[in-house]
Amino acid sequence: MHRLASCSLIAALSWCGVAVAVEPMATPAGGTTRTPIPAPGALQESADIERRVAGSVVSALAERFGGRAVEVRFDGVDVSALDGRRQSVSGRGGVRFAGGSAWIGFRFGSVYDTLLGQPGRPQVEIGVGGEGRSVPNDGLALRQLEDRMTAMLQDARAMPSVRLQLDRVETFETGQYYLSMDAEGLVDFGLDGSRGIRVRALYDRRDGQWLQLDYDLGAAAGEALVGR
Repeated sequence: MHRLASCSLIAALSWCGVAVAVEPMATPAGGTTRTPIPAPGALQESADIERRVAGSVVSALAERFGGRAVEVRFDGVDVSALDGRRQSVSGRGGVRFAGGSAWIGFRFGSVYDTLLGQPGRPQVEIGVGGEGRSVPNDGLALRQLEDRMTAMLQDARAMPSVRLQLDRVETFETGQYYLSMDAEGLVDFGLDGSRGIRVRALYDRRDGQWLQLDYDLGAAAGEALVGR
């Protein structure tokens, strides 16, 4: 495994109109770090992987926020070989809206196909890390979350009646306006039985807009639904 953190991201992504920055990796205290110099071909390959995966992450973030202008910061990218053809790529960073001051943390993961020279669609989790701090749950936002989730589950299962109960909710505040909510509970589908549910949401308190609303149903292997 090797960690990539290169300013090449800034130049490579300038075409998309999104401001991008990469934080330098910290040097361990009490000494220096010596890193073997990779061969020119390996260095170029790593730069290409970094650039293409970062581009796909920026596109996914822009899509998630409905095309709103954003600034994206990458704090680090980890790349490891899955097999002779595929590379696992993951990392973290921050995103903020143009003109804003608060960074919203995110994590991402993708699989890069070296034969095709392109990454798969990245999985992006927003509202983690960054500058968030734990705060009491917002009653209004929580009621809206339960209502939205109930409606989404009814639509997904084509059922007129679904009951949702969220038993554990953790809320983190990012900046002055954004709430990241991580909740677990139980959803009752009537004759179809009950399933556990985990919800991850990002809420803008200024206009009551849900910037992220993802959920996973149950523990059954391979069964997961994602809503927006």
